[in-house]
Amino acid sequence: MGQQSDYRFADVPKRNKKYVLDLALCQFLASKTNLVITGPPGVGKTHRALAFGREACRRGHAVKFFTAARLVNTYVEARQERTILRLEKTIRRCDLVIVEELGYLPLDRMGAEHLFGFFRQC
Repeated sequence: MGQQSDYRFADVPKRNKKYVLDLALCQFLASKTNLVITGPPGVGKTHRALAFGREACRRGHAVKFFTAARLVNTYVEARQERTILRLEKTIRRCDLVIVEELGYLPLDRMGAEHLFGFFRQC
């Protein structure tokens, strides 16, 4: 969402353009503030999350993207391989971790515990 943005704010007129553009400066990363983007389907949550991630990369930040299901599967595999501490160390080195599709698919108990553990660290 930097200067080259092609985001069409007119498509979602209730969106606070100044707030979104301020977020695109990635200052929330310096203050270690979590950012949660919520809303109904089709309002641009994924578009904004990816745009913030791309802008963070452009500004030199380390960024990682997961769907919630992929993050859970990554934890399950790391548990099986006994490499969870290594996985968590890798994730902690990132300045921004984007988790997409949270709540989209149901999780079993172990998956929910891994996801809870991940967010507890944030």
